[in-house]
Amino acid sequence: MKTLSATDLEEKKLVIEGEIERLFPGRCIQRVLLVDPPDADKEMFNYSTAKRGRYANFPRYGPGVLAAHLRDEGLEVDMLNLNDEVLKACQTSAREEDFDFDQEWKTSLTRKIRSFSPDLVGISCMFTQAHDSTVAVTDELKRQFPKIPIALGGVHITNCLVTEDMSASFVKDFSNANFFFTYEAELALRKFVNVVNGKTPLSGLAQVCFNLSEADGDQLYFGERATPGEKDLDVIPAFDLMEVPTLFRHGKIGSFYCHIKPSSIVATTLSNRGCRAQCTFCSVRNLNGVGVRSRSVQSVIDELLILRDTYGVNHIMWLDDDLLNSQARALKLFNEMVRQNVGLTWDCTNGVIANSCTDELVAAMAESGCIGLNIGMESGNGNILREIKKPGAPKNFLRAADVLRKYEQINSRVFLMLGFPGETYRMILDTIELSRAMDLDWYNVTILQPLPNTPIFDSMVEQGYINVETLKFGDIRYTSGAYGKHQKKVEQGPDLLASDFKNAFNRADLDQVPTPGELDTIWAYMNYHLNFRPLLFENRPAKIVQKLQYLTNISDLIAPENAFAMYFQGYLQYRVNGSIEPELVEKLEERLALSPYWSARFQDFDLSPNHLKTREFPVYERPSAPVHEALGTMSAGEV
Repeated sequence: MKTLSATDLEEKKLVIEGEIERLFPGRCIQRVLLVDPPDADKEMFNYSTAKRGRYANFPRYGPGVLAAHLRDEGLEVDMLNLNDEVLKACQTSAREEDFDFDQEWKTSLTRKIRSFSPDLVGISCMFTQAHDSTVAVTDELKRQFPKIPIALGGVHITNCLVTEDMSASFVKDFSNANFFFTYEAELALRKFVNVVNGKTPLSGLAQVCFNLSEADGDQLYFGERATPGEKDLDVIPAFDLMEVPTLFRHGKIGSFYCHIKPSSIVATTLSNRGCRAQCTFCSVRNLNGVGVRSRSVQSVIDELLILRDTYGVNHIMWLDDDLLNSQARALKLFNEMVRQNVGLTWDCTNGVIANSCTDELVAAMAESGCIGLNIGMESGNGNILREIKKPGAPKNFLRAADVLRKYEQINSRVFLMLGFPGETYRMILDTIELSRAMDLDWYNVTILQPLPNTPIFDSMVEQGYINVETLKFGDIRYTSGAYGKHQKKVEQGPDLLASDFKNAFNRADLDQVPTPGELDTIWAYMNYHLNFRPLLFENRPAKIVQKLQYLTNISDLIAPENAFAMYFQGYLQYRVNGSIEPELVEKLEERLALSPYWSARFQDFDLSPNHLKTREFPVYERPSAPVHEALGTMSAGEV
């Protein structure tokens, strides 16, 4: 999308001024409503999943920051979290027949608009999976209140608007939006408000696109970046508008909620923005720019104390993409949390970079309240790591794992990814073997989903792997998670873990690239061999308790029909308590009786509900040879 030059600005000045006059009679914005749509649309939403409290329900931190900035300009601001409204309505409904997904958010939207009477509505769309729900909210708002201007912003908005191949279809879907804000928009939105209110000349606009496709035949884009510097980041979000105390009742926040009390009040916080890495599959660098910008440590501490003292928060999830960017700053932050007696537990669901996991830093993390983190590894093959520009070689991940295993109170997990262009079976086996050698607590395996505005997306378009003409926004979502592609397959049929994956790597040629269908089989193989089977060899008491908590979470919330989860939950109950819940055994027997798929998998791996009934489990020795020893020679890696 073309950025207006000074000459273009003069030529289009009358058009832009006319549009502002049309949308804001009297040139006045005094009240702004910030709206977050449901995280997915009606077609993706599953009532039973929501009823179990499985869906994410994060505080809307970004809009909270926007609200704080707008208040600094003297504006009245309100927020509406439609995702929470939908989940809350589902939780309180007696039957599925009494719950209407679309009617719930529409009613909440109408009520808020009529009570608040905003001069401008800003809608945030973070993830591509929310594209269709954001379109629906935008269209409904314009249908009911056609005179209220609508502005859109967020990660998904930016990624699609600045991606040439996607922008045309994106703008067509959002024909009812009047403005689009790209990148980090708090300063750009303030500039926009001041231009409309006559405090700043038109040339002060930044990062905003006027959607004039009907009136002018094109969109007008002011693309000059107004990136917040470190002095702009010490802003505490408008928590009073974010319903922090109740969100965790209706959904989940982060990945480590099973390790905290259900009665906990959980919030999120952001210490810095950006990431030092340049991973080709990630859009963080494109959104936030090069490098990392940090808040002052005391500003972060002040925010944590407000969350604790005013809202009763006792656990936080860091939103940072590179929390440990500066070891000196990270040490200061964690040490100050201890010195100032913040007293919160915390997790880093978004992941940390392995190179930063030194003994000194991890010790400080543990002392300051860390109960869980993810390491972003993705691949165990040196060539793939270099191609995707992942910071670290296999030796770095092994070194980080050696440190993390010393701190048993931290539940340490690893992000793995399959399906990179040119990735062969043998390369994936490298990932399996390195993961086994790391011996951490869980491996979150996902299949690559290229996102717009990332190097790997552009590369795959050029190579013909992605056809943008047939690609639908609804197809661009992760394979894992409550709204992921795997979960949708489970809702429509058998769990992928119930499919036949025992011989996933029994192939004559391990240097072939798996097909998309074969990737599902490999995913199931890795999930079982890296996550479930190693539970039989776990002897550390603290880890057995942690893993029982997670298996209970899987059985109760994530995948209640997963027979592996039931079996291993029972096994860990026996290890911890010396007994197994009879209801769990009955549930497993019923599942196996009804599912030939699961029954076959139990035969494949010599598992039986009788083990739970008799408390006599097969004696297994931890394998000393590679999982794939009989399948071929491991390719050379930088171990």
